[in-house]
Amino acid sequence: MKKHMSFLQKTVNIIIVTTLISSCSSGLQQLKKGNFDEAIFTSVNRLQQKSNNRKALEVLREAYPLAIDDHKRVIRVFEKSQEPFRWEKAFAEYQALNRIYDVISHSSVSMHEVGVPQNYAREAETARQLAADDRYQAGELALAHKENRLAAKDAMGQFERVNQLIPNYKNANRKAEEAFQYAVHRVMIKPVYDVYRLHDHEYFDLQKAFDDEFFRSKISNQFVRYYTTAEARRDTLPQNDLVKFAFLDLYSPQRDITTTIEHFTREIKVGTKKINDSTKVDVFEKVCAKITTYNKSVVVRGTMQMRVFDFKTNALLNEETNDERYCWTDSWQVFEGNPKALAEGQTCPSTSVPMFDNEPNSSYFFNRISDQFANHFKRSLKKAYRNM
Repeated sequence: MKKHMSFLQKTVNIIIVTTLISSCSSGLQQLKKGNFDEAIFTSVNRLQQKSNNRKALEVLREAYPLAIDDHKRVIRVFEKSQEPFRWEKAFAEYQALNRIYDVISHSSVSMHEVGVPQNYAREAETARQLAADDRYQAGELALAHKENRLAAKDAMGQFERVNQLIPNYKNANRKAEEAFQYAVHRVMIKPVYDVYRLHDHEYFDLQKAFDDEFFRSKISNQFVRYYTTAEARRDTLPQNDLVKFAFLDLYSPQRDITTTIEHFTREIKVGTKKINDSTKVDVFEKVCAKITTYNKSVVVRGTMQMRVFDFKTNALLNEETNDERYCWTDSWQVFEGNPKALAEGQTCPSTSVPMFDNEPNSSYFFNRISDQFANHFKRSLKKAYRNM
């Protein structure tokens, strides 16, 4: 028992020592990899847990000046370069220096080891102002060519970055919104053209399905906007594309009914009889039944066409014809015969008359296929405009 306890104690001690070595060496490993900031943060964290951690103190003492010198060297490179948006990168380096300042200044043990750290808040603010101005100037330059969608899109991105650096710097919000309006790809969708000559209520349902899909649901790409004919007339900026839908054909419903029949036979006890003066025997009777299962399907098919034109030149950009098929199914069972013929626990169908007239009305079928058409063409346009 003592030997067993001794072995357990040794195992626990090994685990504890290994954990301590690992925790102390993690900062050292970061230092060896050249990750000076992480080495500092890890060491300070260790010192908060144990203020006389020798390994952590050694790593902090070595990593701190290396981190400061490294960030300052990179800042000098950016300040002297002609690289676009160099002040943004210099600002990021000043932020890193200030993170080190925050960590060290909140640890008395760390300050005792490396001295009072320097705060670079003023330098960081200067770099941030210069970075915001660089982005703003780039946005202005792109916005000067806003009639070009890609230039407008670039301008919007520049002004949004300005806002991230300094909120609403020089009215960047207004500039970003102006650029966005020119970056939007405007698509006018005309009402469905009825080649087939639908009934009025059918055409109304079809148009409603398209309106719901295109104008009442959110578009995933913020740079694409769908317009009705009336909305396009009211917009001050020009449309880019024109989409026309045509309903070409609607085929007569195809109905099909299949049947399967199951037969059941059992012998059931109906009484007893005497075969002599003292012996009685059971009397059995053969009973039969059948279950007929009806499977009914109604298939409705139609054809529509979509054509996309350049709004200015009327050049055909894309053409697609789509066949849609909607299938409605139903099934029921009819029972004939003696219910006692069924197996124990088997449910007896309640109906005894076939229900051949159970299908929905024609409006139901047309609404379903209209929804399918609208959904299909919405997905087609979404794919076409995905990278706009």
